[in-house]
Amino acid sequence: MRILIISLPRTGSTSLLHSIANSKKLKPLFEPFDGTNRVTYEDEMSNIVLKTIVDVQRPENCDDYLNWIIKFSKSFDEIILLSRKDLKACAESHAYSVHNRKNGFTSTDSYLWEPTPVDELCYNNIIKWNSVLNTLSNVFNIPITYYEDLYNPNDIGRLRKGNRDEFGKSII
Repeated sequence: MRILIISLPRTGSTSLLHSIANSKKLKPLFEPFDGTNRVTYEDEMSNIVLKTIVDVQRPENCDDYLNWIIKFSKSFDEIILLSRKDLKACAESHAYSVHNRKNGFTSTDSYLWEPTPVDELCYNNIIKWNSVLNTLSNVFNIPITYYEDLYNPNDIGRLRKGNRDEFGKSII
């Protein structure tokens, strides 16, 4: 069994990756094309679930992402496209993560959101990448799965905390 998750950043894709891997007894491959070489991918691997971020992570020397991901996807038994209905919240979370990474922030850290200098750039990227996911949905004839349908965005255990009066800030 080979499952491919193609997602926007900050959509719960890492949690989904590990949930599927655990429930189906598959090896999780976390973003093998992100340039860090933490995880390697080989074409003949089986019994895997692979997660990649749409239009951001691709093999070196790949100029045409759409054609590459379509061809790459053909070797998988199942494809999951993961996005968010609230693209503004997705972009805010992504911007916060990108901006604060230099301070040691990781994707699994709890945080109180506040605006960053990269908010507009990240929002524009999220809109562009979501358009790519919509194209892939049409090409593969599969629906997009949404963060809000998998996870409760109002759960008190979520990583992005909201309406924290003790900080004098309100979160959308």
